[in-house]
Amino acid sequence: MASPSGKGARAPEAPGCGSRQLVRDLVDSVDDAEGLYVAVERCPLCNTTRRRLTCAKCVQNGDFVYFDGRDHERFSDKKERLSLLKSKQEEFQKEVLKAMEGKRITDQLRWKIMSCKMRIEQLKQTICKGNEEMKKNSEGLLKTKEKNQKLYSRAQRHQEKKEKIQRHNRKLGDLVEKKTIDLRSHYERLANLRRAHILELTSVIFPIEEVKTGVRDPADVSSESDSAMTSSTVSKLAEARRTTYLSGRWVCDDHNGDTSISITGPWISLPNNGDYSAYYSWVEEKKTTQGPDMEHNNPAYTISAALCYATQLVNILSHILDVNLPKKLCNSEFCGENLSRQKFTRAVKKLNANILYLCFSQHVNLDQLQPLHTLRNLMHLVSPNSEHLGRSGPFEVRADLEESMEFVDPGVAGESDESGDEHISDEETDLGMDWENLPSPRFCDIPSQPVEVSQSQSTQASPPIASSSAGGMISSAAASVTSWFKAYTGHR
Repeated sequence: MASPSGKGARAPEAPGCGSRQLVRDLVDSVDDAEGLYVAVERCPLCNTTRRRLTCAKCVQNGDFVYFDGRDHERFSDKKERLSLLKSKQEEFQKEVLKAMEGKRITDQLRWKIMSCKMRIEQLKQTICKGNEEMKKNSEGLLKTKEKNQKLYSRAQRHQEKKEKIQRHNRKLGDLVEKKTIDLRSHYERLANLRRAHILELTSVIFPIEEVKTGVRDPADVSSESDSAMTSSTVSKLAEARRTTYLSGRWVCDDHNGDTSISITGPWISLPNNGDYSAYYSWVEEKKTTQGPDMEHNNPAYTISAALCYATQLVNILSHILDVNLPKKLCNSEFCGENLSRQKFTRAVKKLNANILYLCFSQHVNLDQLQPLHTLRNLMHLVSPNSEHLGRSGPFEVRADLEESMEFVDPGVAGESDESGDEHISDEETDLGMDWENLPSPRFCDIPSQPVEVSQSQSTQASPPIASSSAGGMISSAAASVTSWFKAYTGHR
């Protein structure tokens, strides 16, 4: 213990207290200078020079207190208490750490729980949105199912309608096929009936035959009259005789001049090559020469009668075959006397056009047709060897053959008739004002007496009297045959 005077004995070392090197050095210095006042040394505790340490061992052992008496606890006790407090502090820290570890784990779990709750909440919101979308999708699915159901039922109805329509179409197809077969058979029966009527007509009323005219070849006559003529000239004349001018070119015609085609008898015929110049020549000659010989040797009567019969036959054939002719031509067109060349040529063109049209409708072989051969084309049309005679249906018209009917006659082109009544349009000549419209053949009776010639026709006829009587007879015969044949075919 330190004394108030500052001197004290060396105290024994306290057990359990370690000394440091600094304290040991201080004790050694104090032992060497004990009882001396060292002003420069400082207290190891308070680091001041106000007091003098009296006992180094007490300092070393910690056996000292405050000199002012404020605290009576020794330094060693404080040091021991400090170590105890530190150990307790460490224990407390360990306990605190141990206690805090649980809390930290708890907090971590709480954070995990909170994060899980947040995720759960987010998942709930997502699930809620998903449920809403699923609900919407379910509603859309239900609507789609309902729509599909309606479409399916509609498709079923359409399928039933389709099957019904298919059955109906099959029935209609069978019916159409049956009707087609019936129509074909009807057409065949109609064709056979038409063929029989036409053959009966052409064999009984209007027989058409080829007649040898017996005209000698001009080349032979020339060779006999002129012995100096060479054989080449004779052959050239014969070749020229067998050619016909058609559509701007010369065409070879083997039937030219040596034969003629008769209708209703051998005394009424037409030239085979379609050359009706004898009619023009006779008309012109009659204008200059008058006499009974001109009336007896009249080629115009034969040509006009043949053309009149041909016109009547063509009109009857158009009625039997049910073919509308492209040109309107009356039966009395060729019955007038002294027709001008222009009017006569126009009427012949109409007749040839109608005959070609009928040939086209009956599918006559086109190689056999010549546009200007009136009766020969008609003979090919009504020939028993014609396979398609009496047929019905569409047909093709050959324009080249129609164009070939434009017979080139310079006299006709340059001729200008002086009288104003000669310029008559086709519509006026096609009307047939002097013919009476007959009722339906079904109710038409065969006339018991010949039909009289109309007043207009008789007034138009000019002298001589023999010409008008011939035209009247032809007109009456034509009208009688037409009415009789229509009534005959209608009642059958």
